Amino acid sequence: MLRKNKIKVGIMKPLATSSKTYSRNYKSQDTAILAKAANIKEPDHILNPVFFPIPASPLMAAEILNTAVDLKIVTKKFNFLKKKYDFTLVEGIGGIMVPITTRFSLLDLIRKMGLPIIIVSSPKLGSINHTILTINACKETKIPIIGVIFNQMPKHPGIVESLTPKFIERLTEVKTISIIPFMDKCNFKKIGSYLGRNPFIKNLISGLTVKQRMD
Repeated sequence: MLRKNKIKVGIMKPLATSSKTYSRNYKSQDTAILAKAANIKEPDHILNPVFFPIPASPLMAAEILNTAVDLKIVTKKFNFLKKKYDFTLVEGIGGIMVPITTRFSLLDLIRKMGLPIIIVSSPKLGSINHTILTINACKETKIPIIGVIFNQMPKHPGIVESLTPKFIERLTEVKTISIIPFMDKCNFKKIGSYLGRNPFIKNLISGLTVKQRMD
């Protein structure tokens, strides 16, 4: 969507963990998907500067492997991408309170990068608690929240699933950006096409396009 509007898009997965390396070019599958969607050819060490081959939080994975997360290299690569591209999409890892070091969480990394956040949630049971906790943590630390996207709404949702986005929006006063339905053989093209019809997303992209022209 962004590329179609001639916005030069960068992506980043600062931290990733997995039980195995995804491919020769990308250690993390998430990075591979993001790079393909943005159609960029940056080397993996820039897009994903920290990777541990253990499916755990960065802190736990680092301690198991007797190493540590290098936050300086994460910041360095982010600043490089930020300068090179008009817009850089940064994907988190797990939840907002995932520990990166003993004194530094994903929440702290978002603050350090000076980024606004889009929260991706789901309509399933338990989402109200998890999503409100995330929203409250962001509000308390003054991280700007663009809104919430609810992913994989069932084709035939029950009453609880259908009401969950409305309840969260009412209780937090944070806008629901989109409710993405469950899709067979889902991929980034299908999701992009669906979101591209969303008025809020269209306005967001329009604002980025105007900013780009002004810059």
